Amino acid sequence: MRLITKKDRTEAELRDRLYRKGFSQMDIDDAVAYLKQNGFIDDSRFIQKAEKIAQDRFLGNMGLKNYFTRRGIDKELLDSIPEIDEFSLAQKLIQRKIHLIKNDPEDKKMAKIAGFLLRRGFSWDTINKFLNEKFPGDIESQDNDNLKEELK
Repeated sequence: MRLITKKDRTEAELRDRLYRKGFSQMDIDDAVAYLKQNGFIDDSRFIQKAEKIAQDRFLGNMGLKNYFTRRGIDKELLDSIPEIDEFSLAQKLIQRKIHLIKNDPEDKKMAKIAGFLLRRGFSWDTINKFLNEKFPGDIESQDNDNLKEELK
């Protein structure tokens, strides 16, 4: 019970923790069944917290799906993740990180911002929209294609 009182855990996380502590598979199955039956663990609760998790961790839609996958959420539940407003999250994230690249040339800034947002699971559409707004006129379609190739 202590494993679930400090923080919410997915079924997969709980199974893994109990296995590492040396419990038998039958004991693990019984414990998980009891906890699920009484509402102590419910993977769909994590999906309901998706927007807050994305804001707290500054994750895009793909980053959020990867986060839930690592936590052991079933693929069927992943399809029910609501879409989040990636653009506003990208703006907040870059505002917090812009001081790290303020002295870089514009093209390096753009590449670093794009790479950083990609690693956080933001879509190319969001990244392009952000860069076009942040660096108006600096990004032409050809430059944008070159930026994509550099980051691959």
